Amino acid sequence: MNGLTVATLMIMAGVIAWGFTMAFACTRHARLRDEVVRIEQLARREIQHWKDEALRARSHAAQLTRDSETWAAGCKQGRDDVLTVVPLLIAAQENRPGGTCGQHGAQEITENA
Repeated sequence: MNGLTVATLMIMAGVIAWGFTMAFACTRHARLRDEVVRIEQLARREIQHWKDEALRARSHAAQLTRDSETWAAGCKQGRDDVLTVVPLLIAAQENRPGGTCGQHGAQEITENA
């Protein structure tokens, strides 16, 4: 074998090695790119899930706030109604024929309240 043949074979071996290395690198790069895309999609789904959860939680909190305000207004209205009606009921009971059956009078109840 002469030097030209050896040099040609060495160049061909180098080109073949470079080709195999490039093919391996491209395959590896494609796999890694696919893995990155998969992870990004998973992250987007996870982020969207938690955004949806946050939206549902805000909606639920707003509903609880409205319910709480409604409940408080109802309780206040109920108290006001009781404070309005009880003296009338006591007065009506005192005005009944037959007496109050030993119960306290309206004046005594409102003084103790």
